[in-house]
Amino acid sequence: MREIKNYISIQKLLILFFVFSMTLNASQKTTNEKISLQLKWFSSFQFAGYYMALEKGYYSDVGLDVNIIERDPSKNNIDQVINGEADYGVADSSLLLYRARGKAVQIMASFFQHSPLVFISKKGSGIVSPFELKGKILSFQEGIDDAPLLAMMLDSKISENDYIYKPLDFTAQEFIDGKVDVISAYLGDQPYFLKEKGIEVNIINPLNYGIDLYGDNLFSTEKTLNKNPIQAKKFLNASIRGWKYALEHKEETAKILKEKYAAKSSLNHLLYEADSIEKMMIPSLIELGYTSVERFYRISEIYEYINKASKESLKVALKDLIWNSDTYKNGYLHYVDILFGVLFLFLIIITALFLISRRLKKIIEEKTSRLKEEHLMVDRYVIITTTDIRGNITYASEAFCNISGYKLNEVIKKKFTQICNKNMQDSFYEQLWNKISQRKIWKGEIKNSKKDGTYYWVYMIIEPIINNFNEHIGYRAIYQDITDKKLAQNLAITDNLTKLYNRTHLESVLKQQMAQSNRYNKYMCVVLLDIDLFKNINDNYGHQVGDIVLKEISSILQNNIRKTDTLGRWGGEEFLIITPNINAEQCYLLCEKLRVAVEAYVFENQNSVTISIGIAEFILNENSDSFIERADKAMYSSKENGRNQINIA
Repeated sequence: MREIKNYISIQKLLILFFVFSMTLNASQKTTNEKISLQLKWFSSFQFAGYYMALEKGYYSDVGLDVNIIERDPSKNNIDQVINGEADYGVADSSLLLYRARGKAVQIMASFFQHSPLVFISKKGSGIVSPFELKGKILSFQEGIDDAPLLAMMLDSKISENDYIYKPLDFTAQEFIDGKVDVISAYLGDQPYFLKEKGIEVNIINPLNYGIDLYGDNLFSTEKTLNKNPIQAKKFLNASIRGWKYALEHKEETAKILKEKYAAKSSLNHLLYEADSIEKMMIPSLIELGYTSVERFYRISEIYEYINKASKESLKVALKDLIWNSDTYKNGYLHYVDILFGVLFLFLIIITALFLISRRLKKIIEEKTSRLKEEHLMVDRYVIITTTDIRGNITYASEAFCNISGYKLNEVIKKKFTQICNKNMQDSFYEQLWNKISQRKIWKGEIKNSKKDGTYYWVYMIIEPIINNFNEHIGYRAIYQDITDKKLAQNLAITDNLTKLYNRTHLESVLKQQMAQSNRYNKYMCVVLLDIDLFKNINDNYGHQVGDIVLKEISSILQNNIRKTDTLGRWGGEEFLIITPNINAEQCYLLCEKLRVAVEAYVFENQNSVTISIGIAEFILNENSDSFIERADKAMYSSKENGRNQINIA
């Protein structure tokens, strides 16, 4: 009987603790802390996590009364938090710049792993990459979130003097009316908005050109976070819960945003935005809110590159940029919370152990299934390879197999260099392996070989794999496909018809070679050659045949020059060759080889083609115009003397 009474007493004590904790919790709910969140724009799915945390009571569950404030375009939303008009805010990676300028802001979480900011142009404008922005009218928000756009342009050799800037009107009306050629836009918003108006657009995304910044970050000031660390942590955790719910219930969230929180977009627009945002957050691969200090080091390099801040100020700003909620405690109240949490958990375990056991089993099964799905997602969409310490491939993702054309069994146990980079020089690999063998990370661009012999370009990060015993056991390579970027760059320096270098690039190479010859007093020559009577070919056989002849002659010339020579189309049927480290007599022998090779070519019923060639040898301190003019005169002397000849200036 005494044991039964003691058991009942313990039960009563637990119930009293339970009632007390519930009473305390209820009293806390009646006195919720009032805080405010300043958005960077108007109500939309871009902020769905915060709205759903409010709507589903996640904030009130932790004792917070949150007021969500829409953006006032006439104000700077970051300054509003710094000045105390709001407790917390949402902003992009420019928070690092504010900190570099002495503003004590800290990032609590990064929800958008990729910046949604892009340039858009009208479909028929011909503006499909940053290389076409010269001379165009551009409209974007200067000074707040323009870093990815500026970095992309600067990386593509587009300076602020190459375009006309107009401030962003936030309505896209000037773009619609044709008053501006290109505007900045959010990937999940304006493209769909314009499509609803019947306007098809081109998207120029900095991510495709190697510029990858964080998008929306939750932030506050050091003063607020130091004063209210428990409040901040509760707010952060509840916001993450809100984002999870919003992404798992997109249609419900979109309807609530539209009906209750005055979102201006249509329901279909909001759902389109939801899918775009999920791709930028990639929750299946990266934990919601995850922030990497290493990535902000890369972002600081971008800001330094575009002259937004000095290296020294950015280095200082990076220290303590990311708020660590686990380092803060709040006196005895913190431990009281822990005590009540433990007692409450103990009571639940005592009264419902069997149910918890069953639930735990189900959670493990669901988690295992989800991990398998996430692994499949990584395998399908992320380009990854791993090797052992000797460089033999041990794993290749499905995404790698898709881009390279190899099957998995064709790459396993093969040397990394055999599969990926047959065309790279040995010296390149020596430098790469010297670095990674020292457990250092290597980053860079590589031209990879596909199984069919064609090429694709990637930006690659290779990092060492270290086991639990601190042993270096292999390497992991993660790739980003930048083939489109490289093709766009190549289009800017090549001739569309012949695929040889164009005149602009030839002039650039010529000046470089002349500078080398001047500095080291070395020989060099320039060769101008012209297809004889090419107009007759066009007149008698048509321009299509003429184009075929031009391409065939280009191929013959390319196959008969030295690897050190530079060949390009100078204009029309004229070609220019830059030949370093040889004098005029040696160059003559090369040109004779070219003349004979072209003369052997026939087209359309055994018609032959000849060329007239002019050679000029470089004179120290001569300018490029004079150099080319001498070769040009020599070429025309060859024509006047009967064609199919070589003449030295």
